[in-house]
Amino acid sequence: MKHLFYFALGLLASRCHAQPATEYSAPAYRATLHRFELRRTALAARYRRAATPASRAACLADARELWLAALDSTVFPAWEGTPWHFYGQSWEPRQGSIACGYFVTTALHDAGLRLPRTLLAKQAATVIIRNLTTEAHMHRYRGLSQADFVQQMRQLGPGLYVLGLDYHVGFLRVREGGAVQMIHSSYTGAGGMVREAADSSPALESQARVVGKISDDPALLRAWLLGTPLVARGCTVKS
Repeated sequence: MKHLFYFALGLLASRCHAQPATEYSAPAYRATLHRFELRRTALAARYRRAATPASRAACLADARELWLAALDSTVFPAWEGTPWHFYGQSWEPRQGSIACGYFVTTALHDAGLRLPRTLLAKQAATVIIRNLTTEAHMHRYRGLSQADFVQQMRQLGPGLYVLGLDYHVGFLRVREGGAVQMIHSSYTGAGGMVREAADSSPALESQARVVGKISDDPALLRAWLLGTPLVARGCTVKS
């Protein structure tokens, strides 16, 4: 029944989705991503030349800022307004539709992370998170009110998190100053990829919640910086 419910929502969202908040040009998007890629390559060369743990740590800190900048300034705004659909698999912002799992893996792919985009997109949220980070960077919550959960996120601190819910997956972006934003391909309301305040997002309602703070994981940052492909672990193959 859940499958039919989300499929019906997808049909509705494809007809009535949120309008994009910014202008979008595919050539401009790809050109901007290419400029970020050139900066990543230069930073990777600096990392490889680094002779001390302190200098390598400094490179990873710069990598974190560059990676988040690519997502915040370019990837997330470009995908905003793309319609949600249960089967959506678009590679191109604002073309076709995109499911919640595909949005997470495609956004990370567009920002330069080499990962099995399609395979991971079909997994349960917890499996996606475990493929991006380790238990040391994961936190689980059950039975919290939405307000209490958002407050817990503020206490975990600024950064980018992948969020897993009972039947949904997306990003949480915690900002300096305590603002918590949910960035996801939403099946609620008009449907579509949105950036919205987490404390008022209807999609955040869930009995169970798990988050992985991917922006704090040095292994993931190193993989992004050096262009190392992620190898899928614990995935099931779905048709």
